[in-house]
Amino acid sequence: MKKENFLRQFVKEQEYLAIKLYNYYETAQDYEIVSFTEEFYTPNFWKKLGKKFGGVNVVCDGVFVDSDRRQIAFIPDSFMNENDNLGFENNENDFENFRFNQNVIQFPNKLLKIAIDSRFYGYLHKDFLGSLMGLNVKRELMGDLIIESCDKKDKRIFGYIPVSEKIADYIISELKQIGRATCEIEVVDIKDKNNLPKYKYDDKLITVQSKRLDSIVSTITNLSRTKVIEPIEKGQVLVDYVEEKDKSKLLEIGSLITIRGFGKYKLFLDKGETKKGKERILVKRYI
Repeated sequence: MKKENFLRQFVKEQEYLAIKLYNYYETAQDYEIVSFTEEFYTPNFWKKLGKKFGGVNVVCDGVFVDSDRRQIAFIPDSFMNENDNLGFENNENDFENFRFNQNVIQFPNKLLKIAIDSRFYGYLHKDFLGSLMGLNVKRELMGDLIIESCDKKDKRIFGYIPVSEKIADYIISELKQIGRATCEIEVVDIKDKNNLPKYKYDDKLITVQSKRLDSIVSTITNLSRTKVIEPIEKGQVLVDYVEEKDKSKLLEIGSLITIRGFGKYKLFLDKGETKKGKERILVKRYI
């Protein structure tokens, strides 16, 4: 795909990231090397790439299972064919569960574990992210942030966030507190991903006339379809991290919907139709 055609897929505000992404791809294609992004890209980027883009293989990794923000690796066929010891064959099914052999090649990131004492204040996701952004670190150089609480006796809260290797030492050195709470930071071994924190969800089975955006938002929020049109048109509803103002847009299973004031949701599973022809969808709300 030509550069100008690729850039047309993204809104103007994302052009900078789109250009960088295309440059990573060109590096892999032109020099026959593996090219990693330093940035963690949101689903509206990596979903468009698929498993192969412009003849170059694409593998994404956000450290956590089901990560939203992921670093991207462009891998030429020649590299894959010459490195059978990486543990996969060049076919689509293997890409889905592929993880790089850590002894050969790895994504340029580190997983940070930030611990604070929360006995005097209930610190939230926004407090951790706000303190990190206060270091003047670009959001795209950090992945998903998952918060975990200890038991009631311990009173500690942990924030886990993968960051680009280039800023890891800076954060460890400069981040002294979350809000008013002093923090401690350590780097977590990510070889065994099954032992890493996972997103927590509330499951909800919804029934809708169709997978139109206004229909799904209306059902999730318990507002009439008439009342959800205004927030959609005002850009208060995001699909895969991008403002979506087309109320009639048909969504796909796997889409992420962020509704300001109501939270973030994932269309997780199509559960078939009712006897009256309505669609049943399992929706997961991020906690």
